[in-house]
Amino acid sequence: MKNILKNATIMFVLAMTTTACEKNLEAEFHDSMENIHKTIPMINEFLAGLPEVNVFSSKEELNQRFQSLTTWLNSFSCNIDARILVGVDLIWGRKQAYGVGLSIRDGEIIRQLELDFAVIESGGNLIITYSQIAGYKYYKQDAIYVKTKYSKINDVFDFINSRGLDVKHVERGCYTSSMPADSTNLEYIRGNLLAKPYVDNGFGVAAHLNWYTPGITFFVPLLDMHNRDYQADWIKTMSDYKLRELDHQMIIVFCIPENTGKRWETTFKKYDFVHWTELSYTRYTIR
Repeated sequence: MKNILKNATIMFVLAMTTTACEKNLEAEFHDSMENIHKTIPMINEFLAGLPEVNVFSSKEELNQRFQSLTTWLNSFSCNIDARILVGVDLIWGRKQAYGVGLSIRDGEIIRQLELDFAVIESGGNLIITYSQIAGYKYYKQDAIYVKTKYSKINDVFDFINSRGLDVKHVERGCYTSSMPADSTNLEYIRGNLLAKPYVDNGFGVAAHLNWYTPGITFFVPLLDMHNRDYQADWIKTMSDYKLRELDHQMIIVFCIPENTGKRWETTFKKYDFVHWTELSYTRYTIR
């Protein structure tokens, strides 16, 4: 009887809300992501009509909210395949529902979106609220890591130039300077390297005095090295600061057209100087 009453309540809420915003929601979900941000307040209007839950609610109450939401979304004629997302709890190691996903056509691609439930401040803490969404999130498979056997930057540049792809990063570049190994030279060189537009300030430049070889050792992450001007400037910079490469095999992160990763994996693995490849994904949000 309890379940019957609960289901009846859900269907009543569904009917009331559907008549209010079905036409608008249908229009924004139909065959395009261009205006999908306009559906955010419509979904929040529906969630506001459900019984209150939060991160401290029982698993059953949270599951019921996700079920109500997916039932409502799937009630529209646009085929968005709304579904409850299930993952493994990192503390207890048990499967549990954690959100709602849906499929939206974006041109020729079907995107798998996840509702991004809002984070609010409560009692000085940030918690997830399941009473509203902040938007959507999704992932694009648009890059590939290629671990090479190359430790010489000229070999890396030749490989990059032969492929015609943009480059996000060149990682694991390790160099030692034969300039006098003191803290003054270390900070001088490090500061000038960080001023380069193609040196990744996010990761920074790690520097050590007399690490496992004499001299000043630098780990330098490089950006956008498909740019021939950047390549030429880095070669000159190495000469200016008497840098030579240590035997660290470099990783190149190539940008690739979306969903072509398997083809590029096959291509790169044919080279005898490639150790391994790994596809990479970029997270995007819609607000």
